[in-house]
Amino acid sequence: MQLSVDEYLVQFLQLHLFFEIALGTTAVAVLHNVVGLKTYGTFGAVIVAVSMLVAGPLLGFLIFTGLLAAVIVSRAAIAREGIQGSHRVAILVTMVAIAAVGTAVLGLTSATPALAYVVLFPILITAWFAERFVEDVSREGGYKGIRTMAFTFVAVVVAYAVMLQHPLVLFVIHNPLSWAGLVLLNWFLGTRVRFRFSERFRFRGTATDGDDVDLAGTVLTMNRRNRDYIDRYNPSGLLATLDKARVKSLLVPLGVPMPETYLLVRGRRDLPRAEALIDRLQAFVVKPASSYGGEGILLVRGRAGDRYRVNGHIETKAQLLKHLRRIVDGEFNDGKSDVVILEELLVQDPSLDPLSPEGVADIRVVTLLGHPVMAMARLPTRSSRGRANLHSGAVGAGIDLSTGRLTSAVWNGERVEVHPDTGVPIRGFRIPRWAELLEIASEAQEASGLGFAGVDIVLDARHGPTLLEVNRRPGLEIQNANRAGLLPRLRAIEARAISAAPPERRVQVSLDLNAREWGTSSKAVPGPAPPSGVFPPANGR
Repeated sequence: MQLSVDEYLVQFLQLHLFFEIALGTTAVAVLHNVVGLKTYGTFGAVIVAVSMLVAGPLLGFLIFTGLLAAVIVSRAAIAREGIQGSHRVAILVTMVAIAAVGTAVLGLTSATPALAYVVLFPILITAWFAERFVEDVSREGGYKGIRTMAFTFVAVVVAYAVMLQHPLVLFVIHNPLSWAGLVLLNWFLGTRVRFRFSERFRFRGTATDGDDVDLAGTVLTMNRRNRDYIDRYNPSGLLATLDKARVKSLLVPLGVPMPETYLLVRGRRDLPRAEALIDRLQAFVVKPASSYGGEGILLVRGRAGDRYRVNGHIETKAQLLKHLRRIVDGEFNDGKSDVVILEELLVQDPSLDPLSPEGVADIRVVTLLGHPVMAMARLPTRSSRGRANLHSGAVGAGIDLSTGRLTSAVWNGERVEVHPDTGVPIRGFRIPRWAELLEIASEAQEASGLGFAGVDIVLDARHGPTLLEVNRRPGLEIQNANRAGLLPRLRAIEARAISAAPPERRVQVSLDLNAREWGTSSKAVPGPAPPSGVFPPANGR
């Protein structure tokens, strides 16, 4: 059955804009979920594209770029002032408004009246784009910020191009059955797409023989991770509340080894106590309770008076306290107030120093239902400034679950055989106290209440294997580090998992499955047999 809407009703209700937005948001959703582009915000690009429909593509692009550049310069100018997040954004909105008014006045009083179209552009979204861009550049370097901003412009262009298709818009308006079609299309793409286009490039090297055969059947993609494992095994209420402080309150009473907590700073009222504590400490860690990917973490390794050695550089006590204020004000928690954890600085076990001379390495163990599934060592480098975060430039080295030996490694998306700073070979290194480490990962994941998690553990010189945190949404790069997909392993655990068993029994189930190659025919990564001992001779050193 074909339905239609009379033309006079279309003109009366001015339906064009509503359906242009519907089509534009669908196009941007495809870019995010099917292609895998990461942009600033999800649908802010559509609002910018709506403004360009009136102003025109060239003029609209120039106006938006000019406003964005003005507010980025303003944001960079106030970066060192330590202004609280909401007030900082208010300043940026004001600067965008001033720039927009100035441009409009210039247009109305000059030979280019079209500049007055600047009033159509969203000042709130423009300010937010600039805020996120400058934050990304300051925290992680220019590459990520520039790439994300470039993809944001791509989303604007795609949304504009789709919304400009007047025959398509009119077809949708005149055919109400197509309205349901848009809903069903988004439902289908939102529930059935398992492999984003970008992930086919990201995981192109996971097959152990170098072939890209049937990646979709072995690699755990982001959509699969979210739908099939996080949504299924991690209670939504727990996901919202299980920050680093909460994990400690759950696990420390059970005897799980974790760094000692010196102080929890729950708001600005606690900052005087934090200052007094910092005056007495020589080494410590500053950690936001709710941040991801190592954001906002400071490793204080020593001091000389009021000057502290922090993440490879020197900061004053005033700078440290300013960082604490940024954390409690929500700088690393999407603007929501956060808790600062001041805790013990772990000291790396000397056995790991040959592979991690620039900082403290950690071990990420992905676990499902208390069973270790895959593991990797994250090795700090100079480019990561001593941090064990892959996106900051650390090396990710896959670990054989059965032996605790490193197998293959990736660095900045490329395979490597040696540590980029020292030239020390990676393959064959054995992680000490491996069985104990796996049991801690098993116990921590189960005790946290999560069913699927990434458990981070440090081999400390004084305490042995020590839990850092339990990650609610473990990343996927561990598959590239191991050159193997997570999916067959997760499915094997789902079929054979045992409940109400001690950690050592669950670990043994995983080791038995690993010995049988998780029920697959995949072969081990090719290469020479690993030498005996904790660490093989390296380049004559």
